[in-house]
Amino acid sequence: MKKQLILVFLLAWGCSPAQKKDDTATTAVSTVLDAKTFKDKVASAKGNAVLLDVRTPEEVAEGIIPGAIIMDFRAPDFEDKISKLDKSKDYFVYCKAGIRSTKAVTLMESTGFTKVYNLDGGYDAWVANGFETQKPE
Repeated sequence: MKKQLILVFLLAWGCSPAQKKDDTATTAVSTVLDAKTFKDKVASAKGNAVLLDVRTPEEVAEGIIPGAIIMDFRAPDFEDKISKLDKSKDYFVYCKAGIRSTKAVTLMESTGFTKVYNLDGGYDAWVANGFETQKPE
């Protein structure tokens, strides 16, 4: 009797229609990039690239990547500021070492951003590679 029930269950399960995958959904492109690739990708994205510095004001005072928008990840209004950004742009996110930027990228993806890139090793890796920095205005 048990074998017959199992057989009926397997047949019913095997004959059920396959679930259709929704191909219209937009998938997020989140990539961790080394400093050189990050720099090259920013340059190739041209007018669609947005550099996002999510470090604290004290860290920002050390210097920034030229052209970066500063949004402190630890600020209480961070999520509100992120929600106002243009989701069609390519976002290049960095912090000091890569931990907060990873969290920021995850948050951005969960709110509909589809092209978000994370600088592996953060600002420290950028500086270690000898790339251009500037003092914030």
